[in-house]
Amino acid sequence: MESIASELETEGWETVAIPVGHAAPEIPDVGEEDRFGFVHVIPGNHESAFREAFEAGGFERYDVFHREIAGKVFFLLQLLDAPSRNAILLAAQYDEQHGQSLQSVAEDEGVVYTHVQKLDATHLGTFRHDEPGKFFP
Repeated sequence: MESIASELETEGWETVAIPVGHAAPEIPDVGEEDRFGFVHVIPGNHESAFREAFEAGGFERYDVFHREIAGKVFFLLQLLDAPSRNAILLAAQYDEQHGQSLQSVAEDEGVVYTHVQKLDATHLGTFRHDEPGKFFP
């Protein structure tokens, strides 16, 4: 994550890199009504930097870098807002077996979401991704 953040900063991006405290694939039957996607719980010390970057842009561009190791999927979500030159990086992991249900929902819907929240469930922001296949190995 740090090398990608450094590369983006060299290219003129204002970067917020956050190691996610906990991430979980969530399907509509399990979480909040009609909400699905990856739920990222971020540490409180990253809240203000996240809010500042999130409020500045739409983050229409994104990429996902992932690797599966021993049944766990480790991934880095790179969110880019070209007009503001803001980038948000979220590093997380989840159990592959828990991701399979979300993958089915995402394929059916043609979209997947990223929800960012605090430990107390305070919602900080949501991103829509129209290429859900990028998230699954």
